[in-house]
Amino acid sequence: MTAIALLGSQTTLVSSQTNNATSPQAETSPKQGFSVKNMDLSVEPQKNFYQFAAGNWLKKSVIPDDKVALDSFNELIEQNNQKIQKIILKAQSQSSQSPKGSIIQQIGDFYTAGINTELLEKLGTTPLKSELDKIKALTSKKDLIPLLAHQNLIGVSSIVDQGVVADKKQATINALYLTPAKLPVDNQEFYLSPNFESQRKAYLTHIAKMLSLIGENPSQAEAQAKTILEIETALAKATLSPTEARDVDKTYNKFTLAQLQKNYPNFDWQNYFSSLGLTNVKDVIVTDIRYYEKINSLLQERSLEDWKTYQRWQYLNAKASYLSDAFIQEKFNFFGKTMSGVIALPTRDRLVTEILVSSLNPPISQLFVKQYFPPATKAKTETMVANMKAEFKRRLEQNPWMSEITRQKALVKLDKMKIAVGYPEKWLDYSSIEIKPDDYFGNNQRLVEWKNRRNLAKLKQPVITEYFVSRDTFPTQVNAAYEPSSNSIEIPAAILQPPFFDAQLDNAVNYCSIGAVIAHEFTHGFDNQGRLFDGDGNRKDWWTKEDEEKFSQRANQLVKQYNQYEALPGLFVNGELSLGENIADLGGITIASSALKRSLTKEQLATKIDGFTPEQRCFIAWGQLWKAKFRPEFLRQIVQTNEHPPSEFRVTGPLVNLPEFSSTFDIKKGDPLWRDPADQVKIW
Repeated sequence: MTAIALLGSQTTLVSSQTNNATSPQAETSPKQGFSVKNMDLSVEPQKNFYQFAAGNWLKKSVIPDDKVALDSFNELIEQNNQKIQKIILKAQSQSSQSPKGSIIQQIGDFYTAGINTELLEKLGTTPLKSELDKIKALTSKKDLIPLLAHQNLIGVSSIVDQGVVADKKQATINALYLTPAKLPVDNQEFYLSPNFESQRKAYLTHIAKMLSLIGENPSQAEAQAKTILEIETALAKATLSPTEARDVDKTYNKFTLAQLQKNYPNFDWQNYFSSLGLTNVKDVIVTDIRYYEKINSLLQERSLEDWKTYQRWQYLNAKASYLSDAFIQEKFNFFGKTMSGVIALPTRDRLVTEILVSSLNPPISQLFVKQYFPPATKAKTETMVANMKAEFKRRLEQNPWMSEITRQKALVKLDKMKIAVGYPEKWLDYSSIEIKPDDYFGNNQRLVEWKNRRNLAKLKQPVITEYFVSRDTFPTQVNAAYEPSSNSIEIPAAILQPPFFDAQLDNAVNYCSIGAVIAHEFTHGFDNQGRLFDGDGNRKDWWTKEDEEKFSQRANQLVKQYNQYEALPGLFVNGELSLGENIADLGGITIASSALKRSLTKEQLATKIDGFTPEQRCFIAWGQLWKAKFRPEFLRQIVQTNEHPPSEFRVTGPLVNLPEFSSTFDIKKGDPLWRDPADQVKIW
């Protein structure tokens, strides 16, 4: 799934713009959403358009102590959190009188359990005891396999992880995928680069402290921490890089169960799958061969005691957020302070709300949509979707470098693309899951197991596309996403609010905000990854060789362009890792600005608001959409691991490739943002 979010002449403007514009410097605080008061008119757009469009916001905005960043997404997330908090508190006040299994009962009792710190302190490590006892009781590596399966079901994927999703080459059938387990520090460079030596030392201390909290003496905890880091480092070294992991073909390796066992003989796969409740496994798709080769060798090389130590740590790390304050504080000290630069731990109610929204989203989303998502917004968004789709179709039809054979197949794919707006037609029913007002730990474990078993039950079943069930696209999520295996786009209700969509503002702003987001997702269907799938969601070569070469030549131009952007001193954007997002950003603003211009008459194009024409407001809106401030520790992680480039480059990277942008702001040869037309990248 490819998502939009990250959790984006050097004198003056022409006199008529400058004279009529309201100076943003008069504002004492930055404005949320689009506003000319967020601009810095002392900066010439030809020199630094990002600062010109959002400089006043950047000057005056302060990252909250409990956050890693501040941007348009976080602004809206904060507003949504306040709305969700009201929903939760109301449910809590009514839960004891509500039927068991009802939405109100489940939301209210989950929250009650989470904020009951007195009970959590009293329980201490008791919730961990039964699973820790199982780990302690292991007598052989053979016994480790069913334990791994059991703990995987309850949310601990220490060395193996799996999921049932549509087969990339047969999109109508669900297949079992084996993926690398996610390491506690989700950054390969952390484990391998000398630049993270001090953080690795802090990590050893963190692991030891966490183990001490469950009763290990300090010397034992320190020794165990070294063992744990050794294993994690070996796994990190064997795992595909973030760039490699985005390679559709490299991550599709289909084996029969017999072939899987032959390739990785030290792991009893039949036992593992049976322990998961899977009795019909005939073949699996391995996404990272090198990783599972390392698992196979490590199972032989490391002792049973090492694996018991490792499993104990992975279980503790996965479940610490549901324990007493000592565990939460220590986890924050490392992951929040050391790794991300966050100053303050969020309040307990915020922590619980975040977990609740993630764990019980369909019930919460039903109430959120009912209260905060009017039908008129859904209807207006669907009109915008139709406009962006029509503009993309027009551009495909007129594309100068694409052959007629490939063009017709591209048009078929676009025509088949499905778009879901707001929320699902049918909500998932969570009523069978027991949620107790005094069992925060158990509530989480039961929810996770229910979701995992529900997913595994889909194996070999026909694919039924479910919308708005992924964490990326919950209806309460400020995001949008394209899924190549279903050739579909999801636009959650939560993003259809200011600053992304504002019915009170002109078309120029909305077209180049939410319109550009929608067009971004359309473009993902034709980026370096999405273009490999046909209109039915199958991995299939539907391009002519000549067209593929022409596409790759243009894509490589973008790679080289973004490789030159320096996010921090000595740290440059990875143009290959971020290529899909950069193609989508380029397509998004290109299509949105083109659709806007087509929708306006000559007179409307000349009409100014706040001193700016519609075309100028369009590009300014794009610049403000991606306004962001990051803590440097977090920014470093983004550049190294995230497919989205830092926000400043999401603004200027696409714009310098648009002739319309250069003409709109009178950018000429010699200006910092000038790009020779021959060097401008044009894909869609």
